Amino acid sequence: MDSGEFMASAAIPHKPHSEEKTFRLRCYVYHHKSTGMFVAECIDLDLMVKSRKANKAIRELQDAIAGYVKVAVESGLSEELIPRRSPFSHRLHYSFVRLAPRLSFLHEGRTFDCDQPAYARCFA
Repeated sequence: MDSGEFMASAAIPHKPHSEEKTFRLRCYVYHHKSTGMFVAECIDLDLMVKSRKANKAIRELQDAIAGYVKVAVESGLSEELIPRRSPFSHRLHYSFVRLAPRLSFLHEGRTFDCDQPAYARCFA
């Protein structure tokens, strides 16, 4: 399994004229060999996208995160909608992908930097 990991950090306005609320989002991308697709997932917002190319999957996930956070903030429901954790099996898969590069016999992962417009920024 070819995989990579990135972390997203977002700052959202908590209430008008108040301090911003910040949070970190755990996201990663991996190659699903049976379909040939790359899957990018944010396990803290339960968002997932698929694409034929890893970079495109990452960009699409960044767009999905920005859109989700924007809607959550504008609707006034950010406290209820952020975070929105993914199923346990997805969080377990993320943990495996994160651990795999640290084990010499599973050294298939990679970490990368990414930029997130508007509400969120990604960093490795």
